[in-house]
Formats: sequence, structure tokens, C-alpha cells
Amino acid sequence: SADAEAEKEPTDDIAEALGELSLKKKKKKTKDSSVDAFEKELAKAGLDNVDAESKEGTPSANSSIQQEVGLPYSELLSRFFNILRTNNPELAGDRSGPKFRIPPPVCLRDGKKTIFSNIQDIAEKLHRSPEHLIQYLFAELGTSGSVDGQKRLVIKGKFQSKQMENVLRRYILEYVTCKTCKSINTELKREQSNRLFFMVCKSCGSTRSVSSIKTGFQATVGKRRRM
Repeated sequence: SADAEAEKEPTDDIAEALGELSLKKKKKKTKDSSVDAFEKELAKAGLDNVDAESKEGTPSANSSIQQEVGLPYSELLSRFFNILRTNNPELAGDRSGPKFRIPPPVCLRDGKKTIFSNIQDIAEKLHRSPEHLIQYLFAELGTSGSVDGQKRLVIKGKFQSKQMENVLRRYILEYVTCKTCKSINTELKREQSNRLFFMVCKSCGSTRSVSSIKTGFQATVGKRRRM
């Protein structure tokens, strides 16, 4: 009996040691059998071909997406800026391209008058008619003047270049800059029917009406007529 117990003890110890592994093996077999049964059910339902076709079609359908995702960040960034330069060059910040720079006003003193010598050049840079810009200057400064033979604006009164810069800045914000995309690539048109001015943006295509220039109060200085 002692020998029988000695023979049972090692076998029991081995059974106890391999108990979990034996259970895992049995679970694996049951899992495999359940998978086989599931595949048989799919075969009966005719879904094997659908699954195969979907697997075959997945790489071809997602090939372009995988190519785009695999691109480096620098190349994606260059593509973005190329599109931005084409559609809206002002927002691209391309320093190598043409720059939009307005020359500062050049003002000279001539007695009690001020000569704005580069008014024509500034109007061309802004793509606006000199008459419209001059009308705005007279309204903001509350004065009058004329254009001489050298196409310089002779303004009555003493004004500094800083004053002209402030007036030009307000003119650009009101009559040149697009309110939608902040672009300065705009065009000012006047309707013949109602004589209203409309500003059309060439970058984003938006259109808005602009207010007409209102002449401010101008004091009339001169000798009174005798009664």
C-alpha cells in the first residue's frame, strides 16, 4: 500500500503541476473548434467571398491615402504654401515674391502751401484714381488745392508728412483693404445707375459698398463785401 501511495504521489504532483496547462490546452482546442464552426457557418451563408474581396480591395482603395499619410511634414507644408501663394499671395508671406510697398509721402513747403510731390505714385500703387485719393485728402484735411504741371498736389496750408501718413492709412483701411480676407488686391468700381462705389476683392471675390467721401467744413477766409 505504501508503494502504491508512493506511486500515486508523483503522478498526483505532476497532475497538479500540469493542471493549468492541461486546462489551457483544452481551452485552445475548444477555441479552435469554435472558430472552425464559425467559419463553416460563414461558408454556408456565402460570406467567404465577400470577406476575401474586401481584403483584396482594401490596399488598392487606401493606397492613395497611405501615400498622403506617409508624406513628411516639410513636403505637406510646402504644398500648403504653394496653394496659398496661388490663391492668396498676400497671406502667404512669400518674401521672395513681389512686395506691396507704399512709398512714404514726400511733402515740401512752399510758403503757406504744402506740395505733395509723389501723390501720383502712391495712387498707382494703391490702384486708385488720383482724383479719388485727392478728394479724400481734401476732405480729411479740411482744405483745398490743385495739381500743377508736374502732377504734384499743391495743398493750401502747412502740413507735415506725418499728417499725410495718418490720412493715407485711414484711406487704405476704408477704400483699399478687403474686410473679409484683409487683402489689398482690390478694385473700386462705381455703379452708373445709383453712383455708389463698390469694392471688389480679387483674392476672395467678396464685394462691399463703400461710403462716399464727404467734404468737411471749410472756412471761407476773405474780405467781406461792402454794403
